[in-house]
Amino acid sequence: MINLQISIDEKTLAEIKQVSKPQGLDITQVIREALQSWLKRREAARFEQEWIAALKKNPDDANRAEDWLEAQAWAEQ
Repeated sequence: MINLQISIDEKTLAEIKQVSKPQGLDITQVIREALQSWLKRREAARFEQEWIAALKKNPDDANRAEDWLEAQAWAEQ
């Protein structure tokens, strides 16, 4: 694990302390969770952009929708 030094404005720090104290979290835990959440959102956004680009390059054929509905109905039986 690596230690980082960051600067946080006083208003944000006060909000973090107010919210984290009742939950028994320290500032480090809050920041770690925030960074993990940010990374997950970035990954989801990247996946969405790749998916959209792939669909633009190779759009789904509307005629195949019935095939998928039939396959789904068969799988549910």
